[in-house]
Amino acid sequence: MKNKKIPLVIALLCAGQYFNQGISSLSQQSLYYLTREFWGLSATMLGLISWVTGLAWYLKILFGYFIDNVTIKGKRTTYYLRGSYLLILLAYIYVIIFGFNLLSLIIIGILINVCIAFADVAVDREMVITEKKYNLKGRLQALQWSSLGIAGLIVALLGAWIAKTFPEHVNYRVAEGISALFVLGMLIYLFKFFKEKSIKIKKKFNFKGSFEKLKNKKFLIGLAFVACLNFCPSFGTALMIKVREVLHVDKMFLGYLGAMGTVLGITGYFIYYKWVYKFSMKKLLYFMILFTTISNLFYLYIPNKWFLLSYNLIFGAFGGITFMTLLAFFVKIIPSGSEALMYALITSVNNFFARGGNFLGGIIYDKNSYATTVVLSSVCTFLCIFFIPFLGIKKEKYETIN
Repeated sequence: MKNKKIPLVIALLCAGQYFNQGISSLSQQSLYYLTREFWGLSATMLGLISWVTGLAWYLKILFGYFIDNVTIKGKRTTYYLRGSYLLILLAYIYVIIFGFNLLSLIIIGILINVCIAFADVAVDREMVITEKKYNLKGRLQALQWSSLGIAGLIVALLGAWIAKTFPEHVNYRVAEGISALFVLGMLIYLFKFFKEKSIKIKKKFNFKGSFEKLKNKKFLIGLAFVACLNFCPSFGTALMIKVREVLHVDKMFLGYLGAMGTVLGITGYFIYYKWVYKFSMKKLLYFMILFTTISNLFYLYIPNKWFLLSYNLIFGAFGGITFMTLLAFFVKIIPSGSEALMYALITSVNNFFARGGNFLGGIIYDKNSYATTVVLSSVCTFLCIFFIPFLGIKKEKYETIN
């Protein structure tokens, strides 16, 4: 099948959703400094909060069920998107007015993540259908994540400036207020410009029947691969503690690093979009594992902030390519007919174990050391390479999963 152009209406929907998803992290830097450097929470506690507030991202399969089978006034996505964005806006308004304590941080974090995850599932359903229909081979996902990357660039620079300029009890409120403006813009688009055709679901959904597809051995191996890859201990929190509390790196310098990493990541998405998608999926998966393992080990040696800068420059674009490889793999193992449900299942597994890996990394750091966390992360990642021969990837005109 020949590759076709991405429909504009789907491109705008996907780009807008992912941009808002990215900009929702604008307060993240301020909240890290609040919880770690002002409240004094441990790395384990930070990982636990991240895992708990990410609850919605593990339950996306339930959202997928509703979106696949329960319409509102004949619309499959319109009202779900409108409702989600309205609740996000209300949550931001609450934070701006009342601020955070530990309990409200967790509750509001759960609520915002539920709304973003629900909207994400609705949009990802349209993405999966379009990817398959037009044989895009991950290019629509590259567009989505490029949009999220642009938002990430704003988050890196503006978030660092907000965190440094305003005191701890104010900076995250400023960030949430700015995020709310983008949410308001998305709501205006959804109410005034986004049009969706009404449909009628003719037959009752067979929940059990949909999960018959999970009996496919190779599909289950693919899920296990995603789970193991993401449950590898993350050293992200440990790295942040090291650069702030050992190397004493300035907040704005970290913001510039984040911005540079985002730009390089977007570059990687573009390279994947233009050229890399043509390569064998099996070869790309081998590259993903080996690159991640080797690049992780470099972070054992960080004598000063300039080494961080060098690693960003060397690895940034390749990191974007490996990330797009994993997302393209997701789409390949999804059966037709239940796109929202199955993509939600895969991403739920991905998100649950990714945040679990962050929690596990925090425990290892608190109990051992930074170096131990990095080494274990690298070793566990490398071991995932032994899954690849069992993923059922056949070499045909285009790589497919049985």
